[in-house]
Amino acid sequence: MDFNTFADKAFKISKEKGFNEAEIYYSKGGEFQLSSLNGEIDSYTDASSIEVYFRGLKNGKIGTAFSEILSEEAATLLVEEAFENCSIASGEDVYIFHDGTGEYRDFEGYSGAFQKKTVKEKIDTVVSLEKLALEYDKRIVMVPTCRTADTWSEVTIINTLGLNRRYKSDGGFAVVVSLAGDEKSKKTGFSFSLVRTPEELDVKGVAEEASKRAIDQLGARNVKSGKYRVVFRNDVFGQLFGTFTSMYSADNVQRGLSVLKGKMGTVIGSSKLTVYDDPFLSESPYSKPFDDEGVPTRKKALVEKGELKTFLYDLRTAAKDGTKSTGNSVRGTYRSKPSIAPVNTVVRSGDLSFDALLESMGEGILVTDLTGLHSGTNQVSGEFSLGASGFFVKDGKISNPIEQFTISSNILKVYSGILEVGSDSVSSIYRVSSPSVLIDEIDVASE
Repeated sequence: MDFNTFADKAFKISKEKGFNEAEIYYSKGGEFQLSSLNGEIDSYTDASSIEVYFRGLKNGKIGTAFSEILSEEAATLLVEEAFENCSIASGEDVYIFHDGTGEYRDFEGYSGAFQKKTVKEKIDTVVSLEKLALEYDKRIVMVPTCRTADTWSEVTIINTLGLNRRYKSDGGFAVVVSLAGDEKSKKTGFSFSLVRTPEELDVKGVAEEASKRAIDQLGARNVKSGKYRVVFRNDVFGQLFGTFTSMYSADNVQRGLSVLKGKMGTVIGSSKLTVYDDPFLSESPYSKPFDDEGVPTRKKALVEKGELKTFLYDLRTAAKDGTKSTGNSVRGTYRSKPSIAPVNTVVRSGDLSFDALLESMGEGILVTDLTGLHSGTNQVSGEFSLGASGFFVKDGKISNPIEQFTISSNILKVYSGILEVGSDSVSSIYRVSSPSVLIDEIDVASE
């Protein structure tokens, strides 16, 4: 059964059952993933999926149900299950659907370039990644992780209020972890690249970056405990910032689960800090023209020159605050509860090069790796205590690698302590594009 016929059937049944309005979120897509180990393909995934998420409204209460099949029987069962769920729905929240109004920008998120590549070409890419990482230096003993993947998805949202929108997108990534060793120790180096097309993937650059980072950490020493100026390397600051993006969710703010509660319109950071949610970021495969409730997306400042400018809303939380949705409803998988999150978080770059940041710091610590980003952070208080490694910096130059230390602070203190922002933006695995940043002071404890 095609989707339009399925939707017509489900909407007809939903009206007969007594729903006031009904909506279907329909997603189909595919993933191709390869891993290489010792010059051979270690794992191979070529999967496709269909997700159907039905929502029905009755007197402001919502009932939901899920399916992976488009058929008459599935449409009937889907609506009946949603109606049963609606009848037992509790809580004071009132749900609404979007009627399809608003400005929807033109969107070209799909090139099809990855899908045109042959399997052999994709295998050659991942094997080359591993080979180049191993050949970088004789001290690289193995490449335990070497993976490439590409995905595509097509999303359609349709409801009985007149919403009917669709977009298609694709992209890929590569990740390499190299292991370096000498007579004293072994160290790992990590690199990651997120791309829209295969041509954008710098195979040699990604491979060598992981190996160089592993080699550079050999001979790491301890550092004395104390308070230090710190430069977070671009990808690491992206990870730290991304770990705390849930504090911008209006749902968390309304429930008192965000450190930003009561701070709208106030200064929460340095004037050097400006952060956007940009759903049309050209280099990101996550960009999209509308959110998972069908609301048009738009670029918006979360923080502008240190001032908190907006929270992120879906339709339900916007209604609570008497405002409009910001287009930030996000579904993880079709079985997960929708949440609120940025589409693409962008920390605005400054003018200083990475080397100039180190020179500006003078003496301090360059952090190049963080551990415990989930267990060591508190979204409600903003506090964090994280394992770290990196380099000691003296006279504005990298002096020696350091390891086994802990950095502790509060994310708002980090915001306020930003002295300079670099010009070296890069995308991290947390969907955050960030430059390196210089922080005035962070507590460092040596293990």
